Amino acid sequence: MTKKQTRQTAGFIGILLAVSSLLIPFHMMQQEKTNAAEVRKTAAESAVSADYADETTLFDSSRVHTINLIISEENWNDMTSHALEEKYVTCDAEIDGELIRNIAIRPKGNSSLTSIKNQGSTHFSFKIEFDHNDPSVTYYGLDKLSLNNLGQDPSCMKDFLAYHLMNDMGVAAPLSSYTVLQLNDEDFGLYLAVEAVEDSFCFRNYGEDYGQLYKPDSFSMDTLDTSAMLDYSEGSSLWVNEQIMSGTYYADASSGDRADILGTMLSSVFTPEQTAAAALKYISDDVNDYQDLWDSSVFKLKDEDKTRLVQSIETLNQSENPQTVLDTDSLLRYFAVHNFVNNYDGYTSLFVHNFYLHEKDGILSMIPWDYNLAFGSFNYESAVSSVLGEDSGFDAVPDTGNAMDISKSMINYPIDTPVYSLSMEDRPLLNALLSDADTLKAYHEILNKLLTDCFENGRYDRLIKQTYENIRPYVEQGLTFYEINQFEKGSEAMQNYCHYRAESVRGQLDGTIPSTTEGQQKDFQELIEPENLNLSDLADFGALVPLLDNQMITDILHIFLKEDFAYNTRGAVEAIHYYSKHPVKLMKCVPALMKTDIIRNLVVQKLLPVLGALTGIIVLMIIMLIRFRKKRSADVITIENDPFFSES
Repeated sequence: MTKKQTRQTAGFIGILLAVSSLLIPFHMMQQEKTNAAEVRKTAAESAVSADYADETTLFDSSRVHTINLIISEENWNDMTSHALEEKYVTCDAEIDGELIRNIAIRPKGNSSLTSIKNQGSTHFSFKIEFDHNDPSVTYYGLDKLSLNNLGQDPSCMKDFLAYHLMNDMGVAAPLSSYTVLQLNDEDFGLYLAVEAVEDSFCFRNYGEDYGQLYKPDSFSMDTLDTSAMLDYSEGSSLWVNEQIMSGTYYADASSGDRADILGTMLSSVFTPEQTAAAALKYISDDVNDYQDLWDSSVFKLKDEDKTRLVQSIETLNQSENPQTVLDTDSLLRYFAVHNFVNNYDGYTSLFVHNFYLHEKDGILSMIPWDYNLAFGSFNYESAVSSVLGEDSGFDAVPDTGNAMDISKSMINYPIDTPVYSLSMEDRPLLNALLSDADTLKAYHEILNKLLTDCFENGRYDRLIKQTYENIRPYVEQGLTFYEINQFEKGSEAMQNYCHYRAESVRGQLDGTIPSTTEGQQKDFQELIEPENLNLSDLADFGALVPLLDNQMITDILHIFLKEDFAYNTRGAVEAIHYYSKHPVKLMKCVPALMKTDIIRNLVVQKLLPVLGALTGIIVLMIIMLIRFRKKRSADVITIENDPFFSES
């Protein structure tokens, strides 16, 4: 068997194992892409205004609102049956009793959309376009609205709190509030209504001449080489993780080291070349080298828009004064909140997505988006625990030697080097800000204001409690994806996270706790020790795996691990390594695999029809070949008996 075949075999096993199956959600989390062909309207033409930002409208966040969709059964069924096509249908909507006619709605999302569709549910996230059918129709000037279904978040608060923190700190961020979505007067689900980042948003924050907008995303399954994750050589991700889980990798190191299991897995897949454009790295002065950015544009682009952005990127990366192309104050405020909530599913992560890039007159700023994996919940233990469930018996917490555990790591994540499995140089925009003494000082001042105005005075503790009380009745009514005990655990974890994170950030600002990764490695004694904090209570990766449920994964784990490997993370990694070197040994697992529901269903639904079709084609070809040979034989006989040929 060739090395390539071995890797492919190992890749198959890795995906079946929980360690690799948790990568499915990350690979599939590519969010809704924008349409670069959309023709941009002026504020006057589209009737957008900022009136909807008034506290008397939908975005009064102190209470739960009601959006009642008045929609025909035909349109609802048409939309939900074509959910993956994100098909718009026409309906009316009553927002807190106020009727808006002739609007459009469609499902939105990607992996979550697929997952919900495969579950046979219709509780998608939605996008309402008030101006879809008539550009003069808006909701107090708002052209588009997102309705997020609160999936992947047992606390139901992560997006809500992140956006409110951003707004409180003066960042151009979406407005949001909770709403009960009704279908023809019947309660359907609890949703978070979020101001869409399009024309109205830009007009509200930047005025009528509001520049250009992009939603970069480096995700593409077509370009990912997941076999690199399963390469076993010294220094490879698999090798490092095996050393971590044997307790030897950090045996001689201080407990200031981080055992970043998930990060080492993913860092072998996401290459700097793949993420360069989205990360705002300078590639060349050729605009064609930045196609990932042009594909992500929200508004229609002109050639001069592309040239201007490339010039800004060049200045950012190669100039001695990179801040001349940055809206420094806005960006410092954005990153202060972003880094407080530890969102490693964005610009500071390997993925480089979940943010909007705003450009006007060559000046760059960022707009926050999608924080449902923030507050420290983006980590290996949370992923495995939520995918497999609490009752699987699989030990998702590996022995990490002297390295700190994930809760301690996230609570104390360094504010001055806040990148996940990266170097600061890999994210030039953030590096330009935090490598300069003056802007670093300003960043610390903003973080200080964040602590004093939002956390140390108890304000957000009260907001979390009030939000809990506001939405708890709807969780009890079954209008979310979560049972009441999951919601209560998630809410408690949110309070604990904010308390401990604020304490650590205060220590980092005061100098009692190191504020860089290197500093924490050398001086770790003062790091905060979080008690009664389980970050898995804030995460729900399981809902993102559209093909496997936790029982299926548990069954498959038992088959491949059996008695040969420990039923834990280390055993799973050892199994991947073993089967990579002994692919023939996989055959012993086949009989048991064939008895599992997932393999049996795949065989029945996918393989057997394909084999049937192939068999039919082969039989048809054989019949045609036999007939051809018979015909040819008959022709030969005829020719041989023909007097003309005989004479010849």
